[in-house]
Amino acid sequence: MKIINIIEGSFKPYLKKTCAAIGIFDGVHLGHQYLIKQMLATAQRLKLKPIVITFFPHPAHVLRTPVSVRHEDRPDVKLGYLCSLQERFSLLDSLGVAACLVVRFNRSFAGILPQKFIKDILVKKLGVKAVFVGEDFHFGKDRSGDIDLFQKLASTYGYEVHAVSALKQGGQVISSTHIRGLISEGNLNEAARLLGRAVSVAGNVVKGSQRGKSLGFPTANIDYEADILPPQGVYVVRVLLGEKIYPAIANIGIRPTFEKQISKPLLEVYILDFSKNIYGKHLKVEFLKKIRSEKKFANPQKLIQQIQKDETLARKYLALIRS
Repeated sequence: MKIINIIEGSFKPYLKKTCAAIGIFDGVHLGHQYLIKQMLATAQRLKLKPIVITFFPHPAHVLRTPVSVRHEDRPDVKLGYLCSLQERFSLLDSLGVAACLVVRFNRSFAGILPQKFIKDILVKKLGVKAVFVGEDFHFGKDRSGDIDLFQKLASTYGYEVHAVSALKQGGQVISSTHIRGLISEGNLNEAARLLGRAVSVAGNVVKGSQRGKSLGFPTANIDYEADILPPQGVYVVRVLLGEKIYPAIANIGIRPTFEKQISKPLLEVYILDFSKNIYGKHLKVEFLKKIRSEKKFANPQKLIQQIQKDETLARKYLALIRS
């Protein structure tokens, strides 16, 4: 999949005869896939190039303060990212999208008149012949652009407009906000069902305190890229490293047995039966089941005993799901 960055609406080369899905698509969940698959089917029918236009950073992170913004419908849920931008690319590519255009969102871009966005970017530069957006999509200065404007200008500029209704399951709209809430609450099974895949966090392996190694359980410390993590605790996970998948145990937390104060929860992974040096490697952690909450132990020996119990439980669970 080709990736094109749009900065201040300017880029080369121009595209021709495209079919575009427009949205943030954070998480590329089942609702996003539903819209994108309709776009892909129309692109094939009309012999157009299928593209996705996405925005980064999230417009709310630019237009609202503070950065740790909360969603207006769920003020209890942080409006963070479900996955990194790179993971978004990977997921879109797996669906069959030919090109992804990333609008580097800033206040200048937010001030573009919606008519100008349609005429100068979608029509002139991208050659859009069909547009797919969610039915509540708004864009342009003061979010004044909407479906009605798309439809009003469609005949003038020669494109089709497809306003896709939100996908529901069990009467609940599948949305990034809802999934963020599920993950934050620890409802991993339901979040995975709506994502269409396991809840995961990706990042690079960085050097830590080496304390896990000294305890007999060497862990990989992950400099994770997503903002939304499951609750603190110990989990059975799968680690995706390159083309291989490894069984593992992950801990999300602040290491209360050893640390006095940590500003950001740590993500540490103990890969079972594994001894390779993977510093600097990029990996993905898929969360399968929570074993227990994080707690403070009286001494390192008590912690070692608990980790041994965690490993036994993890191996039993992994054997169960393999059978």
